Amino acid sequence: MLIKDLENIIKEENLLGANICNATSLRPHQVVITQEEGKWKVYNTDERASLIGIVSIFDSEAEACEDFINKLRMRKKMSELAKEIWGK
Repeated sequence: MLIKDLENIIKEENLLGANICNATSLRPHQVVITQEEGKWKVYNTDERASLIGIVSIFDSEAEACEDFINKLRMRKKMSELAKEIWGK
């Protein structure tokens, strides 16, 4: 999977909160994938659109894309679970 494949996967699976290569400015609760200095970085933002947690760094675009999609899928599952538990 490469950057060019991400939009279709995101649309097909209805994944929210994706920011691919700084397509938009950082916003709250996003998963971000970007390339900087020849490395691929994947990370999350918090409620203030600040980096939160660990920045995953990859040499491979494919590995970074896989991590990015996995994080988006996890975010969706957690959101669905919260709705089941709290009805929100």
